[in-house]
Amino acid sequence: MTTGCTSALCELLAPDGERIWSEGLPDGIPVVAGYRLLVLDEPMYPRSWNGDRFFPKLPGTAELTRVLSADEVQTWFTYTCWTS
Repeated sequence: MTTGCTSALCELLAPDGERIWSEGLPDGIPVVAGYRLLVLDEPMYPRSWNGDRFFPKLPGTAELTRVLSADEVQTWFTYTCWTS
């Protein structure tokens, strides 16, 4: 049962720059300073897939609880391969 189509809006990367595939599990996201750290980047190429849910009775949610300050962002970037 296909209910729609989903398009990639960002690339999921580990702090070392390695790609993290959307099909992966949360334990595939590296733990840094006690938190799972993902780097979101521009998509490398356009892609999409059907929007079916694997567990339709388990709602998917995301909540933005706050925006990091510029200093906090800089601190997190020191854990990535993109530091200057």
